[in-house]
Amino acid sequence: MACLASVSALGVALVLASGGDDHLTIGTEVPFPPYLVQAEDGALSGFDHDVMAEVCTRAAFDCDWQLATFDELIPGVMEGRFDVVLGGMAITPERLEKVDFTDPYHFADDTEWFIGPPGAPVPDRARTAVQAGTLHEAFLRQEGHDFRAYPTETAALRALTEGGADLAFGPFENRPDLAGLFAAGGFQLLYDVHLADEGTAIAVCKGNDALRTRLNGALQAMFDDGTMQILETRWF
Repeated sequence: MACLASVSALGVALVLASGGDDHLTIGTEVPFPPYLVQAEDGALSGFDHDVMAEVCTRAAFDCDWQLATFDELIPGVMEGRFDVVLGGMAITPERLEKVDFTDPYHFADDTEWFIGPPGAPVPDRARTAVQAGTLHEAFLRQEGHDFRAYPTETAALRALTEGGADLAFGPFENRPDLAGLFAAGGFQLLYDVHLADEGTAIAVCKGNDALRTRLNGALQAMFDDGTMQILETRWF
């Protein structure tokens, strides 16, 4: 699926291409439940996996999935490594400067949490662990907080567990998969922040309107016939 993009932030013009008009290479990161879940045998599931699998069927794409760290996803689209990326990918003005997005297909609670042990210092006096490339990292940078960014959520949480950080900041509310970590570390949801975005969507190369239109058509059909609501109910 050919894609041309002029990326002024890099000062270069990138010519991006994939293997064919009906083939999609999908980039995502796991685990990020309930959006993406990976079983012990490597099989993927989750809300975004099910959404994209249905899109591939309805739009007659031959799709394959590739895993990467979250901070590799947007650059991967820009460089032509992926045709699309998703996985709880929020639309933000900063990301819109680099890639285009489909219409949003999910809106999540915009409350995010700093977690840590009881008595941990407030965020502007703490050393915070965060996953690189996320809205949470962007917030910490904008606020001038002391933080260290890690390539995965697991690594950020390990820093908190091992004493390398006072707090961790991320999408930690309503995460049954983290119950054991919370219990073992005595961690709690301590400080909340509202991070507004324009919804969750699929990112494509800047200027690839043909692909974006085709994806939007499949997404709209899923809303129209109730499939999206079924998937929402299954995973949230």
